[in-house]
Amino acid sequence: MTVPVVILLIANQIITFNHFDDATVKKIFTDEILNGDTSNMETNILEILKHLSDMYLLPMHEIRHQRKELNDLLSSRADNKNLIALASLRKSLIYFSSATRNNQQLLESLADKHFGRNFLEDQVESLVDAKIETHQVEQLVETESEIVTQLINTFDTILSNNLNDIMKILTIWSVVLAIPTIITGFYGMNVKLPLEHNSFAWIVVIGITIAIIFWIIHALRHHRII
Repeated sequence: MTVPVVILLIANQIITFNHFDDATVKKIFTDEILNGDTSNMETNILEILKHLSDMYLLPMHEIRHQRKELNDLLSSRADNKNLIALASLRKSLIYFSSATRNNQQLLESLADKHFGRNFLEDQVESLVDAKIETHQVEQLVETESEIVTQLINTFDTILSNNLNDIMKILTIWSVVLAIPTIITGFYGMNVKLPLEHNSFAWIVVIGITIAIIFWIIHALRHHRII
């Protein structure tokens, strides 16, 4: 999940708001604000933004690792549990993609705002570094999101093909098994029938049944149904 962080610069004071209690975020604020150079607050804020962008790398590596594990599991057996886990990764990547896109837009607009109009050379370099870091993270998120989406689509197609194959097999068996049922049911009627007084009639009936079954199978293969 991703949560917004608000940073306010009022004169020489920095006020931050964060709705998520995270030790890493607190450490970034502590290192850059309390232990940093208080005479250059703009540079401190740029460093904070850069470090916040770097925080995406660890969960992205975890997502990549989980995606590879799920890919291996689904390659051997595509079950619902693994597909749900893969869909959960895609949902996380949607949040990440939106957040990194917003971060990139924020950094792109800083130079045109009052905050960045009087940047010094080192501050411009810090802004460029923050843009590069955020852009790399954004590309990483987009690439991983595309891979996960492609995997989901691929395994959805595999499951659909497997279902079609199962339905095809069941349909063929239904057709084949219907033949002896029809013939035996026909000869079970209390009416005059051919060979009813012949003691070998059951062999003839079985032979006709087998012949019809083989003919149906041959016809299905000829039309490439099986």
